[in-house]
Amino acid sequence: MLLYNLSIAVVEMTSDKVITIGNTTVFRVAEFQWDTITIGIVSCIHSYGGLIAFLGGYLVDKFGGSVSCSLSMMICGVLTILHPAILYLDYNLFLFCRFITGFFVNCFFISTAEMYSRWFPKKERSTLIAIGYNGVNVGAAIAYPLFGYIADKWGWQMVFYVSGIISLFISLLCLIIVKNRPSEDTRISESELSYILIGTDDASRKKVAHPYKKIFSSKAVFAVCVGKFTNLWITTILSLSLPLYVKDLTGKSTDEVGLISSIPAIGQILIFPITGVFLDVWKKTTEIEWTLMHKISIGFAFLSSSVFFLAAILLNNFTMSMIFFALIQIMMSIVPAITEPICVNISPNDSSVTASLSQFMGSLAIVVSRTSFGFMTTNHSSQEWNNCFLLTSGVLIFGTAVFILFGSSEAQSWSSISIFEQERDPLVKYDEHGKRYSNIS
Repeated sequence: MLLYNLSIAVVEMTSDKVITIGNTTVFRVAEFQWDTITIGIVSCIHSYGGLIAFLGGYLVDKFGGSVSCSLSMMICGVLTILHPAILYLDYNLFLFCRFITGFFVNCFFISTAEMYSRWFPKKERSTLIAIGYNGVNVGAAIAYPLFGYIADKWGWQMVFYVSGIISLFISLLCLIIVKNRPSEDTRISESELSYILIGTDDASRKKVAHPYKKIFSSKAVFAVCVGKFTNLWITTILSLSLPLYVKDLTGKSTDEVGLISSIPAIGQILIFPITGVFLDVWKKTTEIEWTLMHKISIGFAFLSSSVFFLAAILLNNFTMSMIFFALIQIMMSIVPAITEPICVNISPNDSSVTASLSQFMGSLAIVVSRTSFGFMTTNHSSQEWNNCFLLTSGVLIFGTAVFILFGSSEAQSWSSISIFEQERDPLVKYDEHGKRYSNIS
């Protein structure tokens, strides 16, 4: 919801409106006379914070996933509540505030990657990450109609107040309920703890220096980063930029824009967890290698989405375009269910670093795409949006080629966890330092 609040608020902030007060019709000029380029800057400055996401990796290494999650959401909540006051005070200070908020949003995603590696057994990781990551889609489906209604009835400022308060509330729940690792959770049963430790290799974790040089030069890391770049590019045009597209082509009110913009996300909510289950069942019931399976899935998702974008251009019909966007969202539900586990699987003990690089590329995608769309849609015409769709189709084809050529889902030779895995006995329980202390019966 923090990702999408400005996407709706900016529609209300920059729209002229005709309102009726009693028997009098009044024309109200938009509060902010921003052109599409300025809107693009305001919208994507949030993602510039992700360009320094590697600092989030240090935060996670120091405090652990749970504390980092809670702290990130708490800071985001406070800053979001302050957005309206800061914008009225100074435009440049508002941009800086959005930048800092974006940094901590990316810290949150890096923190979750660390907890995935600690809590989710490898054989169930696609399912569990898909369920967890589906919160992004649920947030969009709720945020667009809710914030659209709030902005239309009570003003755009209330959008930031509501989303900020929700963030503070969830951050407190996270701090109370979620633990950095299974062995720290007093409510977990012995059998569940043993199952998770064996399934995640968490028992063999030792604090080691991350092999940064090998990580940065790894083809597998490069491929998953390009996959994240492509995925977030699509998220930008189908989620973050969608309200502006709907407004440009229909001229509807903010609450109607919010309702229409939520349609693609609703379909993905239903499909996303099913995708994770499908991938895990496929892994368990076939002899196919995980890497080949993931390449087939990613290639199918990216190429079919590219075809749907081209179809939207050829038909040039708003209703059909929204149908195609819903189908693209369904196809793209495959991608996070693969790329997020890969960040953990290729090197579990270095997941904070690989996730930081992945978030950097995702943020870069949002910055480049939103800035490009701002320059490409200055006249708010359907042809200009078709050019954006054509560019997006090209990005999908590029992402497909890179992932198929260089992608890998297996633990890499440089992975700092791999040297301990051979010492593990699957019938033995270990403590958090890798010390054997009891048999499982």
